[in-house]
Amino acid sequence: MRIYFHAAPRSWRRVLLVAALGGAACAGTARAGDGETPPAASGAVETMALELGDGVTMALSKVPAGRFVMGSPLGEPGRDEDETQHPVVITKTFAMGIYPVTQAQYLAVTGENPSQFAGLGHPVEKVSWEDATAFCGKLSQQAGRTVRLPTEAEWEYACRAGTTTAFNLGDELDPGQANFEESGIGGTTPVGKYPANALGLFDMHGNVREWVADRHNDYPEGEAVDPIGPEEGAFRVLRGGCWSIGAPRCRSALRGIDVPWARRNVIGFRVVVEL
Repeated sequence: MRIYFHAAPRSWRRVLLVAALGGAACAGTARAGDGETPPAASGAVETMALELGDGVTMALSKVPAGRFVMGSPLGEPGRDEDETQHPVVITKTFAMGIYPVTQAQYLAVTGENPSQFAGLGHPVEKVSWEDATAFCGKLSQQAGRTVRLPTEAEWEYACRAGTTTAFNLGDELDPGQANFEESGIGGTTPVGKYPANALGLFDMHGNVREWVADRHNDYPEGEAVDPIGPEEGAFRVLRGGCWSIGAPRCRSALRGIDVPWARRNVIGFRVVVEL
């Protein structure tokens, strides 16, 4: 499997191919106490691509290390009690899939497609947390790099992309910005149909909810550095919106939960690659 790294402007119309992922080009660190670092302050998006075979690729966006405030303020409409705001430091740069994993990508890696809403360009759904982690394990072996589910903190950090509003596009979500209940579609849509955030990440507020690595628990008090969630717990966390739920349940800070063996037509996932 070949891995390509690209540096591109936000329009993604001009792509510069770089030979390797390693070295200083992919390095990035942040320290506890560093200032707020919106990930896409430069206005540029850097992407990499994994070849999965049979002409199928997976595009990922580079997410620089930094810090942000995780959770939601007390007055945010739709806020849940488990969204306590607290500072978080992400010390390592990583790459995140610009889309949730598609049916074509899942099929290329596993040879299976469990989805209810058929369409190779649609997100894969009806996959459990266990299925998602197995996919990451197989892709890690093929790519020769660590591919995994994002932590809950990485997911929200990447979703916000430097924003502090309820959604990464503002304090309100309308049907032209994501596939959620008010869009009236009643199922998934092809990935990338709606606007991306400042990091070039699509479908963070709609289409399918996304498994992350963490078990669910209350957030820690005070600053957290690269949090990974509790070691024990019955439920895994879901992030993002989906086609069947209303806007308040699609917010950047919203935390869903489910058992790790659940397979539902509203649940998919996206991956990160360690750099």
